[in-house]
Amino acid sequence: MTDELIFAEEPKPQTETVKVRPWKVLIVDDDEEVHSITKLALRNFTFDDRPLLFLHAYTGKEGQEVLMENPDVAVCLLDVVMETEHAGLDTASAIRSELKNMFVRIVLRTGQPGQAPEETIIAEYDINDYKEKTELTRGKLHTLMYSCLRSYRDIVALDRSRMGLERILESSTQLQQRTYLKDFAKGILEQISAVLSPEEDAFYAKNNGVAAFRHAGELKVIAGTGEYANQETTDALSVIPNDCKELLKDPGVGFSSRMSKSGFICIYRSANNHTGVLFLRDLKTRNELESHLLHMFCRNALTSFENISLRTLLEESQREIVYMLGDAVEHRSKETGYHLRRVAEISSILAEKSGLPSEEALAIKEAAPLHDLGKIAIPDSILNKADKLDSDEWAIMKSHAEVGHDMLESSDKPLLKLGAEIALNHHERWDGTGYPYGKKGEEISIAGRITAIADVFDALCSARVYKEAWPIKEVEEYFQLQRGLHFDPNLVDILFDNIEEIIQIQKTFADPT
Repeated sequence: MTDELIFAEEPKPQTETVKVRPWKVLIVDDDEEVHSITKLALRNFTFDDRPLLFLHAYTGKEGQEVLMENPDVAVCLLDVVMETEHAGLDTASAIRSELKNMFVRIVLRTGQPGQAPEETIIAEYDINDYKEKTELTRGKLHTLMYSCLRSYRDIVALDRSRMGLERILESSTQLQQRTYLKDFAKGILEQISAVLSPEEDAFYAKNNGVAAFRHAGELKVIAGTGEYANQETTDALSVIPNDCKELLKDPGVGFSSRMSKSGFICIYRSANNHTGVLFLRDLKTRNELESHLLHMFCRNALTSFENISLRTLLEESQREIVYMLGDAVEHRSKETGYHLRRVAEISSILAEKSGLPSEEALAIKEAAPLHDLGKIAIPDSILNKADKLDSDEWAIMKSHAEVGHDMLESSDKPLLKLGAEIALNHHERWDGTGYPYGKKGEEISIAGRITAIADVFDALCSARVYKEAWPIKEVEEYFQLQRGLHFDPNLVDILFDNIEEIIQIQKTFADPT
């Protein structure tokens, strides 16, 4: 009867549409009348515009089972004497020690206060209040509920704040493992849903967002998720809604954000006019905590985004300088800079297919164009001589390996250090008959062995001042003959296994006719 009464009092259509979550109140008492009176006294009670949902148990053991199934119970009204004289006390102890539930507010209620003195119980048990059943009046129950629910709300908010900060730290750690700008940008968009409350579904399943960056040019989309996944490299202004664009017009330096009808947008502009932007369509935060966590995460993420973008620009400048240095040598030897690009691409394939980590393979690709840097010190008369070099000229030509190494070795930059290693090793031979030191086998660095194959393969396939391009069949025959002599046999096998992809590189980066 009482259940029907409660549900009859609360048929509010707007409550169903808004889907307000009720506060769960567990009544643990072996007296059915206590359940009925409590529900009747609190039947219209609300706190923070949320009603109560009553759960019922009639023994201490049942109470524990209900709490196991409903760990989000806010208040437990617990009788002391039920199946045993201390059933309520045992249940209170189990809630804290066995169920590890430190959030539920436990209120002990007894009709026999002498059996469980208040001072002793409060001191020995982790409970939040102690009431006699004679205090089952409407006014006192309302006061009790306000006190308990306010306490529960604040404790849960503190815990969510703690978990939110932990998620920010975890997400930041995961983001820092992404060292490339595009990967990092996509990671920001993916991690936002992890930073906000992951247990509640709202926007996360349809994460539609873009990360954009501007440096001395247009604001370009770096990464996108959901419906924006294919918008990379497009003008960000073409995908960001008009009600969010106003924020982009603000010339101020630093972080700013706005929540609009279309979603959430934030921007970080540095003093150097580098601009990072995050836009998440339809994102709505549901409380102050989520708003705070969102702003904190985005501010940190965009600051890191700025740092990575600067590092990316620096690395791109470094790569450009590497090619410019290599091109200078190639032009002196009347060869095109496309040779360097082909050597870099072929080296990348050999490195990846040989099982090297992706970062190491990329480093070899970027440093390979420096393999002949030492030729900058070789006189034109030797470098471009069409006839065979005499012994003195050959000795000078061979010196380019050590010259290139010495030019680069003093740098503390990993790319140039690797370039020095490649310059020194790429004319060594697997059988130990190469130069400058006659290293053999795995004494020769893997980067040097890879670049040697890439360099010779492309040289044979290309026309030089002293020869015509070889047909691919003759090139393959040559490498088969030199397998285990000039070249690492395993790398030669990898070359043959990927010959179609390597021939395609020759076509993609063909010399101008």
